[in-house]
Amino acid sequence: MGTKTLQKKLAWGAVYGLVHFSVEVASFYFLFSRLSGSPLWWVLGLLFDALAFLTQGFFGILTDRYPKLNIGLIGGVMMVSALLLPWNVPGLIFLSLGNAMIHISGAQHTLRQTGGKITPNAIFVGAGSFGVITGQLLGKVSDPRLLVLPVVLMLLSLGAMHLSHQKDKLENTYSTFRISADKSLGLIAILALISVIVRGYAAYAIPTEWNKTVSQAIALFVCMGIGKTMGGVLCDKIGYRRVSIISLLGGLPFLLFGNEMMALSLIGVALFSMTMPVTVAILASAFPKRPGFAFGLTTVGLFLGSAPAFFIRPQSLLAHQVLVIVLTAIALPAILICIKRGR
Repeated sequence: MGTKTLQKKLAWGAVYGLVHFSVEVASFYFLFSRLSGSPLWWVLGLLFDALAFLTQGFFGILTDRYPKLNIGLIGGVMMVSALLLPWNVPGLIFLSLGNAMIHISGAQHTLRQTGGKITPNAIFVGAGSFGVITGQLLGKVSDPRLLVLPVVLMLLSLGAMHLSHQKDKLENTYSTFRISADKSLGLIAILALISVIVRGYAAYAIPTEWNKTVSQAIALFVCMGIGKTMGGVLCDKIGYRRVSIISLLGGLPFLLFGNEMMALSLIGVALFSMTMPVTVAILASAFPKRPGFAFGLTTVGLFLGSAPAFFIRPQSLLAHQVLVIVLTAIALPAILICIKRGR
């Protein structure tokens, strides 16, 4: 792939990064402004996660088969409708499904024909962390006039997704990653899914006793977003195996001993987040003609990993530390087995 084509894909990565930021602002503004005071808050939060994450596998398969379908535009209309509907539960359903559709649209535009580069997708995914904390903060402010901000962001996103689908044709394109090991597709999918599930729950097991103020929460989400984006850049620069080892082994001491030391913990969080593009690229490499399905598998794994945190979380520092060690010991071998040697 030529330099101009890569630059174009990086540009669409940035465009969809802004779209992803807007989507998460709208989603978490809705959740925190309208639902956080409900006695069923955790149930509604779990419902949002289930619909937003699990359905991406289905929408991925759908868009792999019908690439001309502008599913992002449909999802954007649904999300704007959710913000304006006066009914909370129907609005939550529209919001969740619209969120899932836009994620798959972004995945399709940042995984197809990128010359084996994961950076465009990492830019797209990493921007979501900034949107999550922004939406939470806006939603906690009791001022209905703030609704205009997520609505305007989503309307701008609708225009961006329409333009991208017109300019960035997806027909007869496929993912061009060549990093998955020479093993059965079933084994690659299972191991990659295990690593994503483990990483999903490990995020809740990281000891962060220091995280008590708004500024600290912002720093946490910013480091998550930076880590995801830098993981993609570094994968393209130094290779997926090295990034995996640096991320999981290099970040381990910072996570274990940063419970009351914010700076140490944030370094660990950024390093830990760098594995996200690795698992996306593994699955996109294994299923080159089905990048939507590949990306959807990762979100299914994230839900399966994060759902238990709604019910069970470690209660002591030692439990946090032991769990992080055990989960890392599971995730790293699973990832390395999936990656071709030398990549």
